[in-house]
Amino acid sequence: MSMTKNGFILAGVDGSELGDAVIDYAIWLSKKGPAPLNLLHTIEHSHHSEQVHHEGNLTPNIKEHLLDELSDEERMESKQLIAEGKHILNQAKQKAEDAGVVDLIAKQRHGTLPEALIDLQSELAMVVIGSKGQDHSGEAKGLGTQLEAAIRVVSKPIFIVKYGFTEPKKLMFAYNGSPTSLKALNLLKREALFHDGLEVHVVSVSKNLREAENLVEDAKATLKEANIDVIGQALTGDSLSFLTQYQQDNAIDITMMGAFSHGKLHGFIFGSFTTQMLLESKTQFLLVR
Repeated sequence: MSMTKNGFILAGVDGSELGDAVIDYAIWLSKKGPAPLNLLHTIEHSHHSEQVHHEGNLTPNIKEHLLDELSDEERMESKQLIAEGKHILNQAKQKAEDAGVVDLIAKQRHGTLPEALIDLQSELAMVVIGSKGQDHSGEAKGLGTQLEAAIRVVSKPIFIVKYGFTEPKKLMFAYNGSPTSLKALNLLKREALFHDGLEVHVVSVSKNLREAENLVEDAKATLKEANIDVIGQALTGDSLSFLTQYQQDNAIDITMMGAFSHGKLHGFIFGSFTTQMLLESKTQFLLVR
């Protein structure tokens, strides 16, 4: 049974510069599935009062008055955030309906995106989010502050949008034999959603060329069982450099790979390969945890 029969595709919409592209890719994936589409806007409260407090000079009555004013400010901020969020959701919903999406839900909830993903985990088939939100608007490079946390908390595939929408033609699967990479390989084999209509490239990079060749042959054999024809490429050298160069040389639209195969401590000390790929690549990403 297709994974999309067991859950919906969730698109995180936030009104950022990648917002339209997130919706476009979510629509594309939903129609390919086909799968229900859930548009989600989260409201995070980070209130900063305009009042300047000098706690040491305040009488109890003045303190109470300032607390009342602070509460009023928070209520006004909350109402404004809710109204802005509803506007963003309504625009996204209209865009999806105009594209012919019928099974559609638009929701707003308080809290962070990672918190929402944890709560909705059992209902998800896939998540579609932008690589950066409003905090990084206008930056050529940069990843959203919640992106890694969102990827780490959910066990379902995550489609990460880095650029504007163009209908994908080519998918590169970066295969290194790790547990998450093997999970991604089996997902690619099982789910037509990820390969139907796409030219699939399997690329392995290793310090040893023979090892890379074996990985490519193993992946090709697995995918052949599902009648998926692929272009295989074994390379030796620095994984980041060779994979990003292959993306450019072959006009890859989507990069599929296992994500964060090492723990958080390893990533903190050595830097995460997943994060480096996201920063350096000029493709959309399909990550599997």
